[in-house]
Amino acid sequence: MTDTLLMLLASFLGLLLIGLPVAWSMMAAMLVWVVYADKWRFLPVAAERVYQGMDSFVLMAIPLFILAGELINAGRITDRLIHFANVLFGWMRGGLAQVNIGASILFSGITGVALGDIAALGRVFIPAMVKQGYTAAYAAAVTASSSIIGPMVPPSLVAVIYGSMTGLSIGALMAATLIPGLVIGLVQMGLVAVQARVHNYPRVDMDRSMPVVARATGAALVPLMIPVIILAGLLGGFMTPTEAGGVAAAYALIVSVVLYRSMGWADLGGVFQRSALFSGQLLIIVGCGAAFSWVMGMENVPRMIAAHVGGWELGYLGTLLVFNAVLLVLGMFIDPTTVIILFGPLLSAAAVLAGIDPLHFGVIAILNLNIGLLTPPLGVCLFAAERIAGCGLVPLIRASLPFLLVNMAGLLLIAAVPGFSLWLPTVLGF
Repeated sequence: MTDTLLMLLASFLGLLLIGLPVAWSMMAAMLVWVVYADKWRFLPVAAERVYQGMDSFVLMAIPLFILAGELINAGRITDRLIHFANVLFGWMRGGLAQVNIGASILFSGITGVALGDIAALGRVFIPAMVKQGYTAAYAAAVTASSSIIGPMVPPSLVAVIYGSMTGLSIGALMAATLIPGLVIGLVQMGLVAVQARVHNYPRVDMDRSMPVVARATGAALVPLMIPVIILAGLLGGFMTPTEAGGVAAAYALIVSVVLYRSMGWADLGGVFQRSALFSGQLLIIVGCGAAFSWVMGMENVPRMIAAHVGGWELGYLGTLLVFNAVLLVLGMFIDPTTVIILFGPLLSAAAVLAGIDPLHFGVIAILNLNIGLLTPPLGVCLFAAERIAGCGLVPLIRASLPFLLVNMAGLLLIAAVPGFSLWLPTVLGF
């Protein structure tokens, strides 16, 4: 490692540790590199690289998917999905916890963002679970753990960013993440079933006659058409990711304002404001990350990583295990978007050299980084759930440990069996 590369990485990590936002840490570290390496001629190029990093038709899908999620939240369509999840899963022992996870699976097909899941569902489920006798820490642990299903089940903002950074088909990547996302949901439900039997958690008592089931299904069917439209458009080749995002936002607008009338036209100002703010934060990170990756390319980091991985001679399984460990550690300290922008193309290229399918590796990378959202010191999903529950971080971490273990078991299963990731894209012709 050269002294200029060491200075670049040290300044970036140091600025992160003192609390500077990720995007500005990357730009400031680049300026340190320019000064230290005496590369002043590259200074005008840095701004151009930031712009080029954001100037992508594919990335236009991000604000559109965010807008669709905000419209669904503001339209209070979540209540219909929760009622439908109650009908499907509430009959099990530990029913409300099962419904929490089931609602996350359904809700993730609309927003694809972990924190969006916690914000929308946590305020409903955490108080309801506490009222039914669950501890606040356990309710928050279920909510936080199930939220990581969101970025796995399409549509997924993380998949859009990963695909745009690595050159993978976003449609293929969304198809590849679908079954692994459901696997993670199932292993979490299995854990809740065991815990419910041990602690005698109650079922959700409600009328489940055929008319009630039919009405709940009909009420949920309209919002659940959003992921169907997106997947059909992407996988059928009728829409690009950006066009799919536009269709999803338009559909969510019609459903919320015209069909259900659960929000008015006057509410759209706040929806657009929140969507623009969140989109701007993400795209600034993407642009600065592209410029930072360009500097790492100038320092021959991709070639260094490839040479090291090849020199280890770990083979397929060894490389897979090492990269899983690396991604888990990175996810513990850095948010998924930043890790994908900085390291996604580098690690993906090295994985391909080791014989790992790029789609399979993309699924593993996304899942690893989302599990990192449940682990300190980053643990943003833990912090978000704790703010709602008010249970204290230590009890929440203790209650989250079993979920973290089953998520890791699900990750190992998905990593060991590429068919979970590759079967659906293969069937669909990718």
